[in-house]
Amino acid sequence: MTDVIEELKKAKKFLDAKEPDEAWDVIDPLLREDPDDPRVLLAAAEVQEKSRRITTAYQFAERAVHKAPNISGSWLMFGRMADLLYRFDDAEMAYRKSLEIAPDNARKATAVMNLSGLYLTKGMWEEAEKHARQALELKPDAWMAKGNLGMACLAQRKWLDGWRGYEAIVGSEQRKNRKYGNEPTWAGEKKKTVIVYGEQGMGDEISFASMLPDLIADSRKVIVDCDARLKGLFKRSFPEASIHGTRWAEALDWDEEDRKFDASITMGGLGRYYRLRDDDFPGKPYLIPDPDRVTMWKALFDRQRPAIGIAWTGGLSWTGSKFRKWSLEEMTPLFRSISAHWVSLQYKDASKEMQAFKGANITQYRFGTLTNDYDDTAALVASLDLVICMQTAVAHLAGALGKECWVFVPKLSQWRYGKGDDIPWYKSVKVFRQRQDGSWPLDEASKLLTLRYGNLCSILKTA
Repeated sequence: MTDVIEELKKAKKFLDAKEPDEAWDVIDPLLREDPDDPRVLLAAAEVQEKSRRITTAYQFAERAVHKAPNISGSWLMFGRMADLLYRFDDAEMAYRKSLEIAPDNARKATAVMNLSGLYLTKGMWEEAEKHARQALELKPDAWMAKGNLGMACLAQRKWLDGWRGYEAIVGSEQRKNRKYGNEPTWAGEKKKTVIVYGEQGMGDEISFASMLPDLIADSRKVIVDCDARLKGLFKRSFPEASIHGTRWAEALDWDEEDRKFDASITMGGLGRYYRLRDDDFPGKPYLIPDPDRVTMWKALFDRQRPAIGIAWTGGLSWTGSKFRKWSLEEMTPLFRSISAHWVSLQYKDASKEMQAFKGANITQYRFGTLTNDYDDTAALVASLDLVICMQTAVAHLAGALGKECWVFVPKLSQWRYGKGDDIPWYKSVKVFRQRQDGSWPLDEASKLLTLRYGNLCSILKTA
């Protein structure tokens, strides 16, 4: 008879080695032998999760709780999979059940910590903070609880606690850590040579780059390791720094002079030193587009109408993309409010969708948005009169350029958008929040467009 425990240990070794397919080859025969064994069902859920097959993992986890309803770990796994699928009621119920039957403080801490993360996802910042603090009382060294606390505090503009928590998750899968030698993490010392590197998505990198001028002023030299798509834009915008687009490169082709440094730090890590009060956020433009490309873009536009950039989707499946999207039909009130030159700022090819839509003529400039050089996109955005977008990276780009932007934020928003109709990072960005009934204030934005451009469009049309 198969030794289930030994086989599960073997599967775990494959998972630890990031070989989920090999782990599944161990789990599958065990399921065939006994598809009701809760230990195997839980392992199957974990393997499917690591393979990013969350819907399948959810099914295994749900079956596990039915077969082992008195095991805290079964409910915890089911809650996590429900959480990842945005089945919030199921997730909360499962976490609370796991907490109720948890046999020790460590497992109770995990359940409370996951509740905190759930409330973060839902934008319930106060609840997220409360549960993160409870988790830390149970398990003071829980790095994820510290991270959840950080995000909850940042959303509420409790900056110092927020940045401390943010630092706790650097080095996790959520925030990639990188070392360039044996250097320490920069701790605020003056007149040092410091490497700053991006640790997450491009929107975060653009936003956190607002702190580079502060670091440059305090340092002997700053070396920036950024996404390759941002290299040209950052070189122009921060000429005092040495810029490399090697963030994801294994081998570095840096000049010898840039291989001598004192410390390194993530871009987000700079917040602890430069953004501790609301007054520390200047909110002014800090990225400089290519003037020649801006001139080119403006020459393409029909200046008899305002040129307005639009982006109607944002995010990935695991960052809430299902909540960050409109159809073009939903945007019809905007298109009908004024006569405008509508420009797609979608970062993926939207030509088929635009061709099928008959409510407005929308232009996609492929060489401006479907490009590996974000300098192209920056120049396009800088040449527009206004940007209207779903919560996505282009909102950060517009804010960094000082371009007026109306960004629509779902109820399940990111910490950076907090509460209210503005965010401290950019003075040019206005936030429109999804209503509690799930509707979007596109009607409100349409009225504002009419007030601003309606008369102008009429005058230009008859001139």
